[in-house]
Amino acid sequence: MNKKLARFSLLLVLGALLITALACEQAGEIIPDAEATQRAIPSVTPTQDIRDVENADFEEGDAVAFVGKGYLIPFYANPGDTVVLSHAARGDEGTVSRAVLFEGEIWYEVESVAGTGWITGEFLEKVEE
Repeated sequence: MNKKLARFSLLLVLGALLITALACEQAGEIIPDAEATQRAIPSVTPTQDIRDVENADFEEGDAVAFVGKGYLIPFYANPGDTVVLSHAARGDEGTVSRAVLFEGEIWYEVESVAGTGWITGEFLEKVEE
């Protein structure tokens, strides 16, 4: 009885190792976490039509406050992105660095305590100095 149990255990372990080896082989390449994150985050490619805008509602150097219905206001890594890079709190302030036109909508690059990111004008309000 012990021999049967030992053989069965050995076959079970070998089977588990075989299945694991096959799973690893089919999984593809192994990459570091940072590279996997970069591949998973969609962003705007430089080939898309992004143009600087003159006479936008907010200009370079303008102090702005974040406004909106929610408490957190989304920041994006690039104009048109769908994955949020960071959030600013409603009422926080920042400074406009640049304005661009992307797919018919004006996006503003803003520097704030939440970092530097892109946001549309609907979430911004000029701060009177």
